[in-house]
Amino acid sequence: MDPDRPRYLPLVLSYLAVYVIWGSTYFFIRLAVETIPPYLLLGVRFSAGGLVLLASCWAAGRLRQGPDLKGVLSACLLGGLLLFGANGLVSVAEITVASYLVALTLACVPLAVALFDRLLFGKRVSALRLAGILLGVLGVGLLLYRGRLEVSLSPHTLLVLAATLLWAFATSLGHRLPLHGDSLVNAAIEMLFAGAASLAVYLLSGRSLLPVLQAASPRSLAAVAFLTVFGSLAFVAFTYLLAREPAIRLVSHSLVNPAIAVLLGLAVGGEAASPLLAAGMPLVIAGLAVMLYGDTLARRWQSLRHRR
Repeated sequence: MDPDRPRYLPLVLSYLAVYVIWGSTYFFIRLAVETIPPYLLLGVRFSAGGLVLLASCWAAGRLRQGPDLKGVLSACLLGGLLLFGANGLVSVAEITVASYLVALTLACVPLAVALFDRLLFGKRVSALRLAGILLGVLGVGLLLYRGRLEVSLSPHTLLVLAATLLWAFATSLGHRLPLHGDSLVNAAIEMLFAGAASLAVYLLSGRSLLPVLQAASPRSLAAVAFLTVFGSLAFVAFTYLLAREPAIRLVSHSLVNPAIAVLLGLAVGGEAASPLLAAGMPLVIAGLAVMLYGDTLARRWQSLRHRR
């Protein structure tokens, strides 16, 4: 047996969860906000997911050594930026912005992370890695192309841009916050904070709660259930990776998620294929490979050349 397998298996499974599950959330968010207001969706989704996760942590004895005040505040900050902020803005935007345009905009998250890593911590991104990111974004654009360009700086489009910056900023910042050592506990706190804040925003708007949920369509309710269960699992995986993986590698999901969404749409949703699908998919894969492994391969190549 490979001695590294126990160490790498949780990382691999977490990346798969973030890649595949989040690749489907664009579609389910779109279904949910058809009849459910965005911040009510967030409030129900994250409150329910956070409560179940916190109860699981308590039952498993993970709360015996709970987080200190700094840990709780750090988790609340991340939950506010990632879930209440970025996810909330995306949910509002998807009322009018097509999900494929949202996916294309969010594919630029790695570029924003590189910017924040540089501004906040002085980290440099190699030219090779930057080339991989740009190649992947180009591939995503080709995957999502529908025969015409639809670029509009509407208020909702600007919300997606703001969500991109918020998600990137939180991902860069998350490595430096004094979080609790247990990723499950952190994820529970983040979801509970985001859920409570979202419900507060919704209730302060003066709208009712139960009548809106009762009037929601069956497919919107099914979408909420999917996002609550599987979306929570993916966020737990993301929180686990956030504590262990470099930010610029973690946000590779921004390139993979749109590709997964396209494939699911073709396989399940009966959607028409992009005319540039055959060109876009290889570019996404190539860009992802260069982004993740280009620097390592370049160093090995240089080492082999010196040996010769």
